[in-house]
Amino acid sequence: MTSTPGQGTRGATAPRVLVVTYALDPTADYVLRELNARGVPFWRSDLADFPTRTSLTAELRPDGRWAGAWHGETRGVDLSELRAVWWRKPTPHDFPETMSEPERRFAATQAKHAMTVLSSLPNVLWVNRPQANADCTKPVQLAVAVESGLHVPETLITNDPDAVAAFAARPGGPIITKVLGGIVHTEGGRRGQLYTRRVPAEQFTDPRIALTAHLFQREITDRAYEIRVTVVDGQLFPVAVHTPPGPARLDWRRDSASLTYTPTTLPGYVQDGIHEMMRRLGLIYSALDFIVDSKGAHHLVDVNAGGQWAWIDLTRDAITQAIADLLEKGSTA
Repeated sequence: MTSTPGQGTRGATAPRVLVVTYALDPTADYVLRELNARGVPFWRSDLADFPTRTSLTAELRPDGRWAGAWHGETRGVDLSELRAVWWRKPTPHDFPETMSEPERRFAATQAKHAMTVLSSLPNVLWVNRPQANADCTKPVQLAVAVESGLHVPETLITNDPDAVAAFAARPGGPIITKVLGGIVHTEGGRRGQLYTRRVPAEQFTDPRIALTAHLFQREITDRAYEIRVTVVDGQLFPVAVHTPPGPARLDWRRDSASLTYTPTTLPGYVQDGIHEMMRRLGLIYSALDFIVDSKGAHHLVDVNAGGQWAWIDLTRDAITQAIADLLEKGSTA
C-alpha cells in the first residue's frame, strides 16, 4: 500500500481527501506535497491494494447512508468524513496467484462493485467520477466537442476497408489512424506504444481492417503548433507545444525530449467550447490536445480525462495549486 508523509492515521485527524492512484505516481506527488504543506489530511491508496492489503467495511444506516471505513494497517479514511476523491490513475484489483482464474474474475467483480459504495456518499467532490472517465471515449468526446462548437478533423470509425478507401478519396489531404483506447500495449512480455501514424494508399483496402474497428482522421497538414490545455474546475491552463521536423511532428509523444513550450492564449470560441464540452461530459479535470493550423483554426484531437500535466514546467505549479485548492475545498466553484 502506498504511503505518503502527511496522510491521516487512524486515531489522528480523519482524512477528508482520498487519492486513488498507482504506487509510483510522481504527478500525484506534487499535489499531495501541497496538501501536506497546507495541513489538509488525506489518504492515498490504489485499487490494487484492495482487498489483499486494505479492508473495506461499510454498513447501511437507517437513513440510507453508508457508514464505515476503507483502511490499511495504520491509515485509512472514515466514509463519514470524506469530502473529496481524486480518482487519478488506479490500477486493477490484485489477487493471489493461488486463486484460479474463475475465482479471480469473480473476486474482481465483487471488489469493483463494493468500491461503488464511495460513489453513493453524499456531498463528496469527485475529480473525476470513474464513470465519467469511462464514458469519455473517442466517439463520445468528439461528438460532444462538435456539439459544443469546437472544430474536429474529419473522422471515420469503421472495420470496412472499402469505407476507408472512400474516406481517403475525398479531397483534403492524407489520412491518419490512431487507437480508440490507450496507446500502451504488451506483446511477448514487451511493452510498447501505438502512436498516431499516416496511412499509405496501399493500406486503404487492407483486408486486416475488417478484423476490428479503427479510427481514421483527416491529417492537419498545415499545422503551425499544438496546444495542451489542462482544465481544472473551469480554469484553463493552455501551453503551446512546438515540434521540430521528425517523428514527433505527427505524434509528439514519439519524441517528447525534442519539444519546446511557450505560453499561449485561446480564442473566446475555443474557451466557450471547452467549458460546454466539460459540462456535457461531466468532467471536473481533463487534458485536451489541439492542433492549430496556419490560418489559426484550433482543431480538437483528444480529450484525456486523466491526462498528465506535471512534465510541463510552465504550468506545473499553477495546476498543482488549482487541484489542491479544489480538493481542500471539497466542492466546485
